[in-house]
Amino acid sequence: MADKNSSDVILNMMTKNLDQARGAMTNYLDFIGKSMSVVPMGQSSQATALKGYVDRNVQATFDFSQQLLHAKDFQDVVRIQTEFLQTQFRVLTDQAKEVVEMTHPTVIVPSDG
Repeated sequence: MADKNSSDVILNMMTKNLDQARGAMTNYLDFIGKSMSVVPMGQSSQATALKGYVDRNVQATFDFSQQLLHAKDFQDVVRIQTEFLQTQFRVLTDQAKEVVEMTHPTVIVPSDG
């Protein structure tokens, strides 16, 4: 019984710490967003897209951490980690493609005339 009680205390403490870290990161990202808004380059569609990528990736990492806290056994940990890595690999691949498209200069072909 003591082990169950102490593990609940530890889980509650870790959940509280994770929530505090999530709040701190949210405040930091809000600060960065506000700081970017006063810089001309920070208002570009590229900067907005990149900030969106960071926001989503940070959120995914906190969600992953939350899932790990509630893993029931080692197999559950492996499953959660595998799903997270597969999802993040797809997301980062898509984000990289979008960044290349955003930053790829437009080619102007001169007309014959």
